[in-house]
Amino acid sequence: MRIGLVYGTLSKIFKEPGRYRHDFKGSIAGHIFSTGVAMIKLVFLVSHLWASPMGHVSDSLRMETVNGKSFIIHQVDEQETLYGISRRYGVPLTQILEFNKEADAGLEVGQILRVPYIPRVPSPPQQVKGVHTVAAGETLFSISRQYGLTVDEIKSMNNMADNSISVGQQLNVAKAATTVTINQPTTANTMVDYHTVAPKETLFSISRQYGITVQELKEWNNMTTTNLEIGQQVRIVKPETVVTQNVVDTTKKVETVVTPRQETVKISENVAGTDEVKESGLAELIEGTEGNRKYLALHRTAKPGTILKVRNELNNREVFVRVVGPIPATSINDKLVIKISKSAFDRLGAIDQKFRVEVTYYK
Repeated sequence: MRIGLVYGTLSKIFKEPGRYRHDFKGSIAGHIFSTGVAMIKLVFLVSHLWASPMGHVSDSLRMETVNGKSFIIHQVDEQETLYGISRRYGVPLTQILEFNKEADAGLEVGQILRVPYIPRVPSPPQQVKGVHTVAAGETLFSISRQYGLTVDEIKSMNNMADNSISVGQQLNVAKAATTVTINQPTTANTMVDYHTVAPKETLFSISRQYGITVQELKEWNNMTTTNLEIGQQVRIVKPETVVTQNVVDTTKKVETVVTPRQETVKISENVAGTDEVKESGLAELIEGTEGNRKYLALHRTAKPGTILKVRNELNNREVFVRVVGPIPATSINDKLVIKISKSAFDRLGAIDQKFRVEVTYYK
């Protein structure tokens, strides 16, 4: 009740300061009164600004909801790339391409993109690999069961004389690594050499996806028509051929059976008067491209839409990829020549996150 009376009185003074100033005019008390009114106004102003929500600055145009799914409507600015936009909104590159088919050939300034909205969820604090932080109620026995160790092993790895531990204490729980080499038999034909036909796919769309021609697909699969069935396995790599020599008799007459050798595939961008460019260096996986079957890449100098041939120097596997933007200019990427999508990464049979490749394209 008293607070309400004080607030009502202050409101009257704030609205009609002239009426009350007249009662103190020409006195020291009047000067104090004027100063007090100014202070009251300042307090009201600061309180209002403090209580008001701060505006969120964003260059996205608006939010839209289509069929229950929320999208951020983004207008492409100068020097923006698909990779940069995906990092900015925390959305995988494949999801942006899924709802913006025209962006596959490159971006234009002013182009409107529909970016799926993914709420940001704060990630829990990460444990250091090989180190366990003791929580309340834990014992050496419960920790040993958690990591498949014995109590004596944990005590030995941490130079402990007894079983006493304290909350927040960090324990080493990583065993010494042992290397096991497994020799796996290699087969002439693997599943990576085939494509499984999905609904609405055609020979033309499959040829565009792998950077080959419809005629090559028909020849490699002994097809006389362009008809496809859902689930059909289509060879997307030219069959390898074997040259054998059979000794017929002691006169060293050799009968040679030669089947056509695999020809070098020329990149479609090779035209008269252009220069072939070859680069050798490290390749790395593009984050967020899992689940997309397209062969995409980020490159320093090649323009979006350019087709590049990438060869794994370790096993000589090759793949054709389409450039969708430049490699971000950060110190982490200084030694990279190219970043590729998960499908291209698997097609090359890569094992390590970074591996050496040879990149070929035409200016």
